[in-house]
Amino acid sequence: MNNSDLAKEVVKLVGGKENILSVIHCVTRLRFKLRDENLAETEKIKALKGVMTVVKSGGQYQVVIGDHVSYVYDEVIRVLGIKPDDAPQDNPEQEHKSIFNKFVELISGIFMPVLGLLAASGILKGFLTAAVTMGLINTSAGVYEVLYAASDALFYFMPIILGFSAGKVFKTNQYLSAAVGAALVYPTLVDMYSSGAHLTFLHIPVILMNYTMSVIPVILAIYFMSKLEKVLVKFIPKSLQLIFVPLLLLLIVVPVSLIIIGPVSTYASQLLAKGALGLYSLSPMIAGFFLAGVWQVAVMFGLHWAFIPIFINNISVLGYDPINAMLYCTVFAQTGAVMAVMLKTRNQELRSLSITATISGFLGITEPAIYGVNLPYKKPFIMACVGSAFGGAIAGMSAAKMFGGFASGGIFGIPMFINPDGIGWDFWGFLISLVVAFSLALILTYFFGFKDKVEEVVIQTGEKATLDETIYSPLQGEIIALNDVKDEVFSAGIMGAGVAILPASGEIRAPFDGTVLSVFQTKHAIGLISKQGVELLIHVGLDTVNLNGQFFDIEVSESEEIKKGDLLGTFELDTIKKAGYDITTPIIVTNSATLADVITVNLGKHVDNNQKILEAKA
Repeated sequence: MNNSDLAKEVVKLVGGKENILSVIHCVTRLRFKLRDENLAETEKIKALKGVMTVVKSGGQYQVVIGDHVSYVYDEVIRVLGIKPDDAPQDNPEQEHKSIFNKFVELISGIFMPVLGLLAASGILKGFLTAAVTMGLINTSAGVYEVLYAASDALFYFMPIILGFSAGKVFKTNQYLSAAVGAALVYPTLVDMYSSGAHLTFLHIPVILMNYTMSVIPVILAIYFMSKLEKVLVKFIPKSLQLIFVPLLLLLIVVPVSLIIIGPVSTYASQLLAKGALGLYSLSPMIAGFFLAGVWQVAVMFGLHWAFIPIFINNISVLGYDPINAMLYCTVFAQTGAVMAVMLKTRNQELRSLSITATISGFLGITEPAIYGVNLPYKKPFIMACVGSAFGGAIAGMSAAKMFGGFASGGIFGIPMFINPDGIGWDFWGFLISLVVAFSLALILTYFFGFKDKVEEVVIQTGEKATLDETIYSPLQGEIIALNDVKDEVFSAGIMGAGVAILPASGEIRAPFDGTVLSVFQTKHAIGLISKQGVELLIHVGLDTVNLNGQFFDIEVSESEEIKKGDLLGTFELDTIKKAGYDITTPIIVTNSATLADVITVNLGKHVDNNQKILEAKA
């Protein structure tokens, strides 16, 4: 029975959709809250292939699935007709995440619904550029105009699309959010910016900028709107909220966005441009290293617009532009990073997205690569910036220049960098900058910037039958037999063989050398795999999933390599006890069924972290 069929059967046998109040999952179980538990056909559920057992505890109807429960949970959500992000789940506290990680997760979450459209638009736009470059189509042709509109609409009206998506993330009115995004790219305002016109609002000067294709400004605007909306609904009577809340939000958010975001973005952009020109006058190589290294970040914040007049002025006055030549490699660096992911991942969905992003990247469109793969996985984006920096330095050092017009950004724009007087070192240096940026980003990402979790698990578990494994105690405390644990899933050995510990302290240490397989959202459980392939679950306490991460702190992340004795996490032992939870901690060898034997050591004794508790025999 596959996950989809299992989910359908479970939903039906717990009493159907109408009997389900909520559903969440922990490390191994679907945890239902039912209107009437008597409607659930427990014995039939237990008999389902893929269900280990059923437990009724703490007001929850718990269907034990195993360590692949998250996949079944996703199917349950589909059966119930709600999206995973709308479903009630255990939400861990976010205070331990860095600002950078929070920012990346936010951007990735907002872009996630439009990734397919982003990739399709990028491919179409890239092919149109290639067709024009090769003379297959004229830009004045009706076919080109229509297809270009289809391919460019997403990029041009990005603030509208992202505004709608951000509205969902920030839990505010999505249609109002889209309207705010539309105001930022309103044609009249865009035309005023292009013509250099001046605008005031209640005698306050509005510094216009081009928000088309921008990302961060609209996200900041919707975040501000979400906070303001909460304030307004407190003071406006419910009978008036339908009209007056949207009215006041539009009256406040749009002007504030234009008046504040515009100047901040403009001044930051101008400062970046002046700094780049100043650096270039001192050292083209240093300027190329710095500017190319931060360019994609600047584009995300819409800080690149101040460079457009510089490009135009250089072409008009000098007949060439050296700045754009230093920046051109950034496209190839992002493409190299996403190609590394494509080559390394065994996840078919990620590979498919990476292939599309790689193709569009070579054609000059990097948004699918950046927002679909590189930025969500963080390190590929960083490695691409490193590759860009070195590529930019080489372009600056070789005095590379762009001659006449504007390059498309991909392989078909390269001829724009050939000097009309003949090919010289400046062009060869330019080509080397592209190769270096691409290759360096690819190599760094492949070896240091991306870990494929599927690949890791398959390789390591493939070694599990070769050696025996000694498992040391991850906690200080008393060892008790697994069958003494007051939870029938653990005590019956359904999850696997092992022991349990009554902790004497709140530190969790690595019991062997290996890798972190999983860290559950609520921080109460960690999955590990040893270098010899033994899979271990450390489950701190019973039903502690209900604490939603409170009183727990995890020091490691998924796919991180660990050494015996490393600190994995901490928990507030006494506080959890006072909250009424059984702190007994099962230590389970989850793949014990594939091993010859799992032997308990030091049963009934108090152990420290450097003492054995289990021996797994292959």
